[in-house]
Amino acid sequence: MRYLLSCLFLLLLGCSSIAPVSLTNQSSERDNEWRIENLEDSGLDVEKMQQLTQRLKSGWHPNAHMVLVEYGGKLVYENYLSGEDESWGQPVGYRVFAADSVHDLRSISKSVTSLLLGIALGDDFETALSRPIIEYFPEFADQVAPGVEQVTLHQVLTMSAGFKWNEMVMPYAYEKNDERRLYDEPDPVQYALTRPLHTKPGESWYYNGGMTMVVAALIEKISGRPFLEFAREKLGDPLGISKSDMEWRGLGIWRSRPTLPSAASGLRATARDLAKIGSLVLNEGRWKGRQIVPRAWILASTQRHMEQSFPTIWSLYGIYGYGYQWWHGNFSGEYGDFTAITAVGYGGQRLFVIPEKKLVVTIFAGNYGNGIWRMSEQVLAEIVAAAP
Repeated sequence: MRYLLSCLFLLLLGCSSIAPVSLTNQSSERDNEWRIENLEDSGLDVEKMQQLTQRLKSGWHPNAHMVLVEYGGKLVYENYLSGEDESWGQPVGYRVFAADSVHDLRSISKSVTSLLLGIALGDDFETALSRPIIEYFPEFADQVAPGVEQVTLHQVLTMSAGFKWNEMVMPYAYEKNDERRLYDEPDPVQYALTRPLHTKPGESWYYNGGMTMVVAALIEKISGRPFLEFAREKLGDPLGISKSDMEWRGLGIWRSRPTLPSAASGLRATARDLAKIGSLVLNEGRWKGRQIVPRAWILASTQRHMEQSFPTIWSLYGIYGYGYQWWHGNFSGEYGDFTAITAVGYGGQRLFVIPEKKLVVTIFAGNYGNGIWRMSEQVLAEIVAAAP
């Protein structure tokens, strides 16, 4: 009965053609330095993982595109499916996914941008966090609203700067959504920093993609390098991520900042490459014995700095708090009891890092605008249940 209901649900969504191609531990010459292990030898509960595979295949978890699991430092599970997809908001039709498929990360882009800022700031970042953001952008000092001189980099990163911003209520397809408006501006940083204040800086949380654009521009100022050049050299190359496997949409759309892509939502990458980033975070900034991101930044940026001041759906009923462009989830009840460092992207994109379980779970999905906003967390719960 549950299977029939699931199929009916998929038909109602117009996505009944999902037909998974289950390729566990698909090999790739490019990733031969990454330890890959058979699921049967991994230590995960094979029966529970097989049940997950069948549920993904049947559509029990609707519109899943790819699910990867790293456990104990080894890639132990890969499931590539198929279905309708988008590229930065534009429908691209039905896709069959594989290890080399590039997919939207959406707002997971914000978390990757945070890692890049940590690299740019280096070990001595505490002073920078407490510094007023406008000191980094003196060219706008005479244009900002009263009180903006008090907004710190810490508040920019935690989405608590207090700027008037319309992104959480207005759909992204609407022109009055401020992130949508951001792309029509000649300078996104100027637009984000010269908005009036709506609340006192540091007082409350409000999702604001404009703040991520400010962070991206700050990376360019600190490093003296174009954003993408810095990202590829300092993060992509050390992780073995080729230029063709990671693209950042939005490059060149701003006349005054032609080197900035959409740092808030434009990143596209393969599931394996996002999983590598998760492994980097799990290992406190290290990859293959090399410190890529300062350990102190990983610990600081993935903490819960903003508590339960979010609307219900945004916090997943109180599970999530917010760090420096990372979400921090305290799961319990139906999900099990664990803590997950999480990067969240629209449509069901997720990167879960669970240190206590030595797990990294990467999920790509196509749930854009259909109201299915808990699917990825439900898949995660099944994987966590399979871990000792």
